Amino acid sequence: MFERSIMITGLLMLAGAPATAAADDAEADRIVVHSRPTGGLLVESPGSISIVDRAQIEAHPADNLADLLAAVAGVDIRRRGASGVQADVGIRGTAYEQTLVLINGIPLKDPQTGHHDLNLPVSLSHIERIEVVRGPGGIAWGGNATGGMINIITRRPTQGEFGVELRAGSFGTRGGQLQAGTGDEQRGHMLSASMVSSDGHLPESRADSDLRRVLYSGYAELARGALEWGLGAEDKEFGAWKFYSAEFPDQREETGSRLAWLSGHTRAADWDVNARLYWRGHDDWFRTLVNDTAFINEHETSVRGVRLDLRRETGQGVLAAGGGWTGERIESNALDNHRREEAVAWLAHRQEVGARGSVEAGLNAIRFSDYGSELLPSLGLGYRLNEHWHAHLSAARTARVPSWTERFLVTGANVGEPDLQPERSTLYEAGLRYFAGEHRLAGALFERKTDALIDWVRQPGEQTWQADNLGGHRGRGAELEWRWQPADIASVGHLDLSWTVLDIRLDEAGREIKYAADHPRHALSLGGLIKPGSDLDLSFQLRWTDRGSDNRGTLLSVRLARQFGRLGIWLEGTNLLDEELVETGFGTIPGRAVFAGIGWRTGR
Repeated sequence: MFERSIMITGLLMLAGAPATAAADDAEADRIVVHSRPTGGLLVESPGSISIVDRAQIEAHPADNLADLLAAVAGVDIRRRGASGVQADVGIRGTAYEQTLVLINGIPLKDPQTGHHDLNLPVSLSHIERIEVVRGPGGIAWGGNATGGMINIITRRPTQGEFGVELRAGSFGTRGGQLQAGTGDEQRGHMLSASMVSSDGHLPESRADSDLRRVLYSGYAELARGALEWGLGAEDKEFGAWKFYSAEFPDQREETGSRLAWLSGHTRAADWDVNARLYWRGHDDWFRTLVNDTAFINEHETSVRGVRLDLRRETGQGVLAAGGGWTGERIESNALDNHRREEAVAWLAHRQEVGARGSVEAGLNAIRFSDYGSELLPSLGLGYRLNEHWHAHLSAARTARVPSWTERFLVTGANVGEPDLQPERSTLYEAGLRYFAGEHRLAGALFERKTDALIDWVRQPGEQTWQADNLGGHRGRGAELEWRWQPADIASVGHLDLSWTVLDIRLDEAGREIKYAADHPRHALSLGGLIKPGSDLDLSFQLRWTDRGSDNRGTLLSVRLARQFGRLGIWLEGTNLLDEELVETGFGTIPGRAVFAGIGWRTGR
């Protein structure tokens, strides 16, 4: 079955290319990738990278980051509860602990649990673009990017702007947001704030939610460099019915996230120098009712770090190096109090080979205070077949240490294992990209093998999940992305198609596996922007996933927007086919919902 899917993917890659190629897409040729240590253009990258730009963000029928990322090839968003409440993010079959999320290059890994990695104080109105790196590519960020990484780049306003929006709809949802910015080419400031409340899609307020976030960011160009900074906060209160346990479903949670960073850039001799200081604080209050008795877990984490990145051009290549230190702390009534540190140093070099080829090699050295050292090499090869086609091969080694929840949690539903060992993965990828005129096409085949995979398991019939190291993991897959932006069809803004197929095997006989086996065997996504009139936009997202057994279905979201000068109105629908799906945990996602909104803005 897997081999047949690979053949189909290859045929689609060939069939998707236009018979006659137009001139090179000039805009695509200018896209610079910030998430790779050696930088470079997107069209030349020796790996699979997707860019979600500002225009896509504004047109997409989503009001939160998780729903937006769900449309990207290879990205698996597993939501709990209403949109924006909580979601796990995985890439190419990895689980939530194996994906690294960043803001402006600041790593935001939560040491308590990766369930909190998307607890971010950033609204969609504050995002300029998102870079999604799939597979090998996380060399500069330690060993935490097994599946890949997601880098959120905030906006830098170059003029005055102001906007306010209000929305309401199904499940008693009501909310609003505002953003204000000012700036020019030398300096600027951006402020965004949002809140949304819902009575929930379940009776008795078991899925109600109240979400609030605010973010301020700024930048300044100086005589010998530049500075960027940011400060943000997010608070959530929500019913967590069946989030983590079906046997004890009555759960409730409150989380708070705080984030601050300062980045500086300068030139020293022939080197570009970037330095970053950052801090993230997070608190989590969680209550479970067991036979009318309340069990409450409280956790408070703090992560602080510093990074230094260096880069210089060397004739026909780029040399990059850097290092960093991260200190993590937790105080918890359920996990106890712990501290740990991580130090990383890395070196990477990209060299042009002839007129069409390139090679990129890297080495990452990590020192974990409680697990010792790891050396993680990576290698990427790129070749421009002609002016439109680019091929690449890449391989990398990654390592991940367990979270404190995986080691120390003890509840009736989940029991950690203090003696867990780090998991180590080897990743391979081969891919093709096509850029020409109205079409962009990318396809890849990939494989991941993991030693001592960390997951939760139990024997059939048991209630309690136990953290353990699993052997014999192997994941293979293929993915395809296609974007069409017609220049001469005014009624079509763009069409996007992506398809991912996965086959994951584990040598575990008899035991149930909580996360590694819960992935989409097939995921097909079709989205686009249609313009029925000059001031009327219709965007849609159709996503079909097959997680095996009876857990498969199609999610349809649609947004119809009309602009009257500075005033805009819109109507959105989510899960319009009213599918009953369990993406993660044990409860179904909300059913059909409709929302209406109105907004006013100046500037942009």
